Amino acid sequence: MLEVRGFRGLRFNPSKVGSLDAVITPPYDVITPEQRQDLARRSPYSMVHLILPEARGGLNSYEAAARNFADWQSLGVLEQDDAASLYILEQTFQDDAGEMRLRRAFLAVARIPETGDTTILGHEQTFLRTLEDRFLLTQATRANLGPVFTLYADPDNALDSFLRQSERRAPDLVADTIDGVAQKLWRVPHNAALSSFMLDKRLYIADGHHRYRTACAYRDLMRERSKNSRPTAGALPHYEYVLLGFVSLSDPGLTICPTHRLTSMPRGLNPERFLADLRRWFDVTPADDHVIESLNVTPGCALAVVIHGAGVYLLTLKDVDRVALLGEDHGAAWRDLDVAVLHRGIIETILGLPAETNFVYERDASTVLSAVRSGEYGMGFLLKATPPDQIQACAEAGEAMPHKSTYFFPKLPAGAVIHRLE
Repeated sequence: MLEVRGFRGLRFNPSKVGSLDAVITPPYDVITPEQRQDLARRSPYSMVHLILPEARGGLNSYEAAARNFADWQSLGVLEQDDAASLYILEQTFQDDAGEMRLRRAFLAVARIPETGDTTILGHEQTFLRTLEDRFLLTQATRANLGPVFTLYADPDNALDSFLRQSERRAPDLVADTIDGVAQKLWRVPHNAALSSFMLDKRLYIADGHHRYRTACAYRDLMRERSKNSRPTAGALPHYEYVLLGFVSLSDPGLTICPTHRLTSMPRGLNPERFLADLRRWFDVTPADDHVIESLNVTPGCALAVVIHGAGVYLLTLKDVDRVALLGEDHGAAWRDLDVAVLHRGIIETILGLPAETNFVYERDASTVLSAVRSGEYGMGFLLKATPPDQIQACAEAGEAMPHKSTYFFPKLPAGAVIHRLE
């Protein structure tokens, strides 16, 4: 069963840091090097000094993060709440259609499941180099510096009244982050009814797979060090828990964006032959600059390809045997994904390119169109957003989706509240 509870969060003291706009940031993996430097200049207390640390004064980057973290606490820049609490987060943002939207979440800690437990499921591949980086940072700081973004089912909106506590008073934290999101946070007392509600829930990781796996690895390391392989009674160490952000699958502000692809022109590609090969599997329709609008209203599996010097085409998968196109080394949930049809079906099977083909990932469809037309890239592929039910299906089937299959926007911020692991 899923154990969710409040915790004594560590939060910035506005009287010490000034505007929280300068210290609260998006998570580390969506901050560009240029943005990192800009954020670092804005404040000596910006979260980038913890989540994207740089070596200084004879300290390596991880040691520098640990020194900053310790100093901020001793100076009162970060203060720990005096009682176990839950934290309600509201994020107001503009979607790709220009509409203002509101998404609610709550932040709490959950006990990390044992190996083989399926109460918390992921859907994305993770990479060893990133895991090593986050693990070393966690060892140095002994903290969850930002939450893992998870989804839970609440079709009857049972937690609506809990989340709407935010409407009763002013927030405890207000910050505008560089991704254009207005962040508001409320600290509320631990709620036993919420913990009971979550007991039989299954969580799906939307974002933060590396942070979650790092938390699991750190828990295992600390157990080994303490020679306590599976604590079952009494107060558990903080490292047995991981900081999570919880968003309902029914939240009207839940937004999943597509991630489009750009790549170089395959050597020796004949566009006419390529289009002819596509027609075996797809209905191929010439398109124009409005292809993304056409794509988004096309039912079933559909994507678009842009070829330098050869135009734009809408591709709608025919009623074909997907095993024949995609192979049988993955299950039906994976084969249902448009992004799997792109990578395994088009990139590998039809074009004959390796699975490790390099892509540049881009959220904006017009940028893909202009980059291919200018010749900066040889080909581009436009995708629809992956729906939540397909993410759930892959997670439950244990199928890792291709890299960058989903882009949840906005991300949960780093620094709104921190969970100490000691």
